[in-house]
Amino acid sequence: MDFDHFHTGIEIQWWLKKWAHERPDIVDLYIVGESFSGQPIYQLTITDKSTGVDTDKPAAYFEGNRHSGEISSAESSLWLAHHLITRAGKDRAVDKLLDDKTVYIRPVNNPDGHDMYLYTAQTNRSTVRPYDNDGDGKRDEDPGEDLNGDGYLSQMRQYVGAGKGTHVVDERDPSGNAMLSVGAGKGDYLMFSEGTDNDGDGRYNEDGVGGLDLHRNYPYNWHVMAEHDATGRNLTQGGAGEYPLSEPETRHVYTWLMSHTNIAAVNSMDTRVPMHLRGPSTCDPVECMYRSDRKLYEHFDKAGVSFTGYRNAGSVYIDYATRNGGEPQALFGHGPDFGYFQYGAVWYGDEIWNGGDFVDYDKDGRYADWERSRWCAENGRTNCFLPWTTAQHPTLGTVEIGGINPKFWSQNPSPDLIGKWAANQARFNLYLTESLPQVDLGDVKVKKLKGTQRDGATHELTVTVRNTGRIPTALEQAREIKIVAPDTVEVTGARTVGAAPEFHLDGGDAEKVRLRLVKTGGDTVTVKAVSVRGGLDFATARLS
Repeated sequence: MDFDHFHTGIEIQWWLKKWAHERPDIVDLYIVGESFSGQPIYQLTITDKSTGVDTDKPAAYFEGNRHSGEISSAESSLWLAHHLITRAGKDRAVDKLLDDKTVYIRPVNNPDGHDMYLYTAQTNRSTVRPYDNDGDGKRDEDPGEDLNGDGYLSQMRQYVGAGKGTHVVDERDPSGNAMLSVGAGKGDYLMFSEGTDNDGDGRYNEDGVGGLDLHRNYPYNWHVMAEHDATGRNLTQGGAGEYPLSEPETRHVYTWLMSHTNIAAVNSMDTRVPMHLRGPSTCDPVECMYRSDRKLYEHFDKAGVSFTGYRNAGSVYIDYATRNGGEPQALFGHGPDFGYFQYGAVWYGDEIWNGGDFVDYDKDGRYADWERSRWCAENGRTNCFLPWTTAQHPTLGTVEIGGINPKFWSQNPSPDLIGKWAANQARFNLYLTESLPQVDLGDVKVKKLKGTQRDGATHELTVTVRNTGRIPTALEQAREIKIVAPDTVEVTGARTVGAAPEFHLDGGDAEKVRLRLVKTGGDTVTVKAVSVRGGLDFATARLS
């Protein structure tokens, strides 16, 4: 498998089926549901089946391509799957991880959008469900058109004469690719997105394919879209959908997670900031997160940057919203908020790729097209911008079509770069997996009791349960909302006297458990540490 091109949906299915066929000892492939248009959504379970079933182990869940055009995330998901599957049996670290843990990978959560992006010139924000973006009562009636047949919907410029337009060719760009907005009546060109005004409203391509956002459709703190706000004055959320989990792609994620609460870490990846992005999305983390949970996230923020070199890491509300200045801004119905506040897990929505923003040449803290073009020229890259070529527009007449490559430089890297970005992001996801909680039984001791005990106990058993992982068996938030049961210790082969012990273990912590037993048969008992997110561990003890 190579990572110097973007895999089509057909290719991805071929690889998933190949892995499942060749490595049935560690791979299961199945369909979790259907997309809006009825396509199957495939998912892998990767774990060593000989050491236990997937749900008995701590687990991580990784998802790519929720948003149609953000196909880099599918490649990172595939890179991780390929790494685990091909290194199993050859790499001790991978073998140990699959012995103890489970990895669920859904490479393409939105196959409709993924196919549209790679097989056509179209792109959009998220789902392909038709939506009235411009409020004229019609849906998807004004998409862009690929007028010059180059496979992209790019920019269109019309020369109207000096001082009659809004843009000029940016003199700072030595290649002459970039345009600069200078204001009405000050430029030489008018700028448009490539296409025609299909609905005759004076705007170009303002109602393209779809428009809802699968990452605003989660149930936690979901808000209606503006057109559904009966008051006309409340906070609303664009792209939220008709109701929480209205979109099948999001609903299939939700139902899987809620039935697999052994999952303690999630990354539902996007493009393109770049950023290790997580909640909260509506409040200051200092004010609305438990301190210990926040500190754990801050650790992962730093760890993530060490793997990827992303410029940004932190919360949606503070770090994402203010990264270019301005005030904090809320997002509602956001996946990472559901993930932390309602699911009680470590949940990231990482943004892969930098949009071609490599060097801020003028040191103003922002990146412009001329800087992207200059970097490409200095590095011998000719695929970052599409050359301006003349075309005849049905209403505008002679125009030129070109500008930054919208698919493979602006929204995603060029194919020759995707391998590096996919791998770096996957290595952080691997670190999250290695950090999962893991219960471990030790120091098992049995003492025979003398005489007749009031409770009938014949033996006393002590055992130490350790969490060898970095992540607690339950975050403080998880404990508050009771998304997972407390950890406990169970004994078979003897009767336990009194209530079962209940506890939670922070990362690296241990709990000494004392149980009083009544011998009911043989001399050997099985002791089991039980944790929803920390998995299971077993030991045997002899009743003397």
